[in-house]
Amino acid sequence: MGNNWFNAMTPFPPSLAHPRTLKVRSPISTKAILKGYGLLCGVLLCFFQPAHAQSIDFVDAKFSVQFNNTPTDGKNFLKIKRDHHRYDVDFELDHWLASASQKATFEMDHCKVRPISYVATSKRPLKEETRQTLEFDWTHKKAEYKGKDEQKSFNLDTAVYDPISFFFEARCDLMAGKKQFSYSLINKGRQNTQTYKVIGTQKVETGLGEFETLIVERVRDSKKRQTRLYVAPDLDYLLVKIEHQEGRLLNVVATLKSMDYRLTDTSK
Repeated sequence: MGNNWFNAMTPFPPSLAHPRTLKVRSPISTKAILKGYGLLCGVLLCFFQPAHAQSIDFVDAKFSVQFNNTPTDGKNFLKIKRDHHRYDVDFELDHWLASASQKATFEMDHCKVRPISYVATSKRPLKEETRQTLEFDWTHKKAEYKGKDEQKSFNLDTAVYDPISFFFEARCDLMAGKKQFSYSLINKGRQNTQTYKVIGTQKVETGLGEFETLIVERVRDSKKRQTRLYVAPDLDYLLVKIEHQEGRLLNVVATLKSMDYRLTDTSK
């Protein structure tokens, strides 16, 4: 299955959702674990972007991850630092069978995101570490991709994102009231489009109480794969719950455990 999901929050007080998971009938593979980690990495980043007039100075968040109703041990963290319009993101997830990380740098001004660089690594026992990098040159409108035994160039004639930066753009569109949004991104040496849509509302019980949430689902061709995000508008579009299902093989749930952060009012 690979780890292509490794490419899918406003600052808020720490919350603890109550995930529901499905029992699995097949043994979970390290590839499946890496795949689940990648998805959660991108998805969590989507909702750590501040509301309109505020910008993040820094975020240091830790969260819990469950695979098939089994809690994971290890380092699961997200760090974001801002220097004027420049953001540095460091995201790491660790499991005893696999680990994965993503690092990205991008610029954002008034919800206009421009990626600069992106690095993703993953490691399985007895296997070599895999690594992919992206460098964006907006002056010459070219993006350079490097992976194992592969190097490619992509044109930047229109808005193109890496697997982290496009989620920051997506949250801006969600807060603007859009019900469906699509983005072009480069991942694993390929350029494709990801689409998300709001499919309804649902009350979700969290450690902060019960909230009415928007259900945001990724649009996929396969019905066997499902990714849903539960976002609370009353908490500045806080993501309170994530669910990802891969048929009967894999069910992943991530919940925020703790967070330290600082915001700056940029409306003045």
